[in-house]
Amino acid sequence: MADKSIGRLREHLDLMKKELSQTTDQIKLLEKKDRSTEWDALDLVEGRTVSDLRQHENELVSEITKIQKEIKKSRSKTLLIAELAVLPAIFLMIMFSGVADTVTDSPQSPTAMKTRYFTENLRGDTVDTWKSWRLVGTTLNVNILKSPRVTDHQLDVIRNAIASEKTVEFDDSIVHKGPKGSTSTYYEGWAGALKSVDGDTKYNLPTKFNFVDSSGGEGDIIITLSNIKDSDGYTGYTKSITEENEILKSFITIYDISNLTDEQLGTILRHEFGHALGLGHSTAPEDLMAPTIDMTIPYITECNVDAIRDLYNANEASQTVCKK
Repeated sequence: MADKSIGRLREHLDLMKKELSQTTDQIKLLEKKDRSTEWDALDLVEGRTVSDLRQHENELVSEITKIQKEIKKSRSKTLLIAELAVLPAIFLMIMFSGVADTVTDSPQSPTAMKTRYFTENLRGDTVDTWKSWRLVGTTLNVNILKSPRVTDHQLDVIRNAIASEKTVEFDDSIVHKGPKGSTSTYYEGWAGALKSVDGDTKYNLPTKFNFVDSSGGEGDIIITLSNIKDSDGYTGYTKSITEENEILKSFITIYDISNLTDEQLGTILRHEFGHALGLGHSTAPEDLMAPTIDMTIPYITECNVDAIRDLYNANEASQTVCKK
């Protein structure tokens, strides 16, 4: 029943997206017309003015967002049911399998022996790519809209998560990506991560970020910092306006900001900003772009960088396989 429900939601979502695309095309059609008089500005498409169409466009975006949330919630419930169903089997496997690293002394084993193991997923975890910006230069304008209780320190945390070029090394064994002693590079900010991409890409990478101080809607990426809690329990949310495979504008909302630590705030912002740049979710539970954020290593991974490189080489709506 859950699969049928999700299927119906997806069908409705596809219809809404198709209607949104048609409405956007109609707006462009009217805006391209030459208007020498005020009367010309009242040109109609199917009996609706540009103002009517824009209002309908906003309603469709809102409806699409609601449907996407419903799909996400339905998928989470389905996965939970599946996980609960296999728990007894997993428990039995743990009870009867040799998972301990240490074999203790016993009459049959007069000396203690230690073993260790390392498993490697040959296919590798993946990071989804979605759509990309098509920039003339390399700069994105970021506007941070704050509520009265947001502090300057919190703003610095957010700017650092975007503009920092610092890197940090962590042992791969921490997240089970390799044996103890092998390391990987992580990035504290997206500027550093994007600048680390090797070689040229088909579309310009946004490696520079200009912070706009305005209470209006100016900017390419609008970040809203809210003191309220999301009714669905989300800590962050990203909505992007797109045309075909191009991102035109992105909106990020961070909820309940007064109750977030600096580390939580920076991590959530990095995750949502990854969506605003065009990344989807990762199958690796410890990756920054995982659907549920793991705070073990709360930074941008090498696999995230590889996914960005693939995305801006015109590999939209695909998957990047992680090397580790």
